[in-house]
Amino acid sequence: MTNFGHVLKITREVGGKIYTYRSRLEYRWAVWCQLRKEQGIIIDWWFEDAPVEIETKYFKNKKLYLPDFTIQTDTDYEFEETKGWFPAAAYTKIRLTAEQYDNPITLIFAALISNSKNPSLRAQYGRAKRLEPYVKRIIYDADKTIFKKINYMFDL
Repeated sequence: MTNFGHVLKITREVGGKIYTYRSRLEYRWAVWCQLRKEQGIIIDWWFEDAPVEIETKYFKNKKLYLPDFTIQTDTDYEFEETKGWFPAAAYTKIRLTAEQYDNPITLIFAALISNSKNPSLRAQYGRAKRLEPYVKRIIYDADKTIFKKINYMFDL
């Protein structure tokens, strides 16, 4: 298991509910979810509300995957997963979930670029690209495309 002790947890109220987020990215995405709800784009959203059980390919082991966000649309429930760091284990859980459930998945990065000089970041980008056929969409640059426009809404 990866140690994320260096990541500052944030407790904030969003949409009348108090949550403790493991990162600023999760908190900012919650604000974005609430904005979409208030605008009628989605019906509702929940943060880490219910794990889904996935079956691994090896020995048919069962594992739990807890999506960051569950989104209720007019017709379905979708999963939205925020990632500041994207290890291979997370890739595997998302891919297995996409293969075993009909719920569309959106993968969100604050800023993940393909031409990084850092080999670890290039590997993370490669994992994300390999997921494209399995997920609804991948947002590689939420900082620029979403959060910059609503920065005034964040209590950071």
